[in-house]
This record gives sequence, structure tokens and C-alpha cells, in this order.
Amino acid sequence: MVKPSHVFGSAIVALSIAATLTAKPVAGPLTPYHATTQRSGYTIETVGDTLGQASPQNTRVIIRISGADKKLIKPSGIALVDKSGNAIKPVFREDRKVGHEENTGLPVNMANGGVGVDLNKLLGPHGNYAYTKVDWPKSVFTSDKNLQITMPNGQAVLLPLTSMAK
Repeated sequence: MVKPSHVFGSAIVALSIAATLTAKPVAGPLTPYHATTQRSGYTIETVGDTLGQASPQNTRVIIRISGADKKLIKPSGIALVDKSGNAIKPVFREDRKVGHEENTGLPVNMANGGVGVDLNKLLGPHGNYAYTKVDWPKSVFTSDKNLQITMPNGQAVLLPLTSMAK
């Protein structure tokens, strides 16, 4: 014969498992991955901190923007924007120059089944700007935010964080 206390205990365990399975996932901080997006004639390339250089409490995004003419564009402003329109400035921003690309490796590519010299890596792009590194606290880098990039001409481009981070 089954004791009533065992039935009651089993019911509590079953209810707690059911509640766990039906609960909505907690919206935590996102992790950026490599993504390329086309917006308003700009190509925006984003990637996370693959070298682990950001402070442990921060999330780093590396951003490279090029125009229709393929020239690199240094953004005049970068911020996270929440649902109410409040802008959250990064806690760290660094605009890097050509020649300071990190972890670029050898100027070799393996395209078309053969080994060749990548002249873009060897000669590099022309100009004095390459990319921008920005950090935000992990606690604000969540799925309800958009990345707002303001171009030198004042045009703003919005990217949902979910399009570049998971």
C-alpha cells in the first residue's frame, strides 16, 4: 500500500518539474558572434571578443563599417538603445587604425582549392581607420536592446542585438 506522504511528495516533485518546463527562459546577457548586415547602403560587420580582451564583467563588440564604395567608415557614435529610446553609451570605445588588426594571421588564403597570397591582408585597406571596439556591461547587453550606429553624416542605423548575438 502506498503511503499518502509518498503520493503527496511525488505530486510536489511532478508539479515542480512541470513548472520548470513551462517557465519562460530568463533573459540574460547575449554573446556576440560574427555577423554581416546590409543597412541603408552600409555594410556593417560585427564580431564578439574572440581574444577574450574585455573585462570579465563586460561584453565587447568589434564593429567595421564600409560604404557602397567599399571604403571604411568611422562611426561618430555607437550606443545601445532600449525599448523606451534611452541610449546607453559604451563603458569603453577604441577606434583602431590600419595595421593594428589583431589575430590577422599570415597573408595567405586557400580559395579555389589552392594556396594564394591575400593582397588585401598584405597591402591592407587604404586610410587610417580599420575598426571600432566597444564594451558594455554584460547586464545591459540583452535581447531587448538595439545597437545604434551614427554615421559621420548624422544618419543613424539600428541593429537588433538578436541579429548579431545569441
